Amino acid sequence: MDLETNLDLQSGRKFRQQLINNLTIIQNEDNKDDNLRDRQYKELIRLLEEINTRLDQLEQEKATRDELKEAQEAWKKKIEHVALGTDYETVEQAVMQILKEKGMI
Repeated sequence: MDLETNLDLQSGRKFRQQLINNLTIIQNEDNKDDNLRDRQYKELIRLLEEINTRLDQLEQEKATRDELKEAQEAWKKKIEHVALGTDYETVEQAVMQILKEKGMI
């Protein structure tokens, strides 16, 4: 920003015009700054909306992960029952298979 710094204090008319020119330059620079700030603000708002959208998607996926965790726990319990022989349905099927192999049924 190039302002007139050699102000002519002897001539009122020239001094007045120099001040007007300086103020015009300052006003133009201020307008440029305002425009830049507005563009930056709009970009920040856009990025914030993008981040919020992504967070919403992650929140929806979180429910799916929770459901998977519950399913994992259910399968873990089922495996423990089978391994310990306390899953009667599986034990019955195994006994029936052995009996068939031995020709008892």
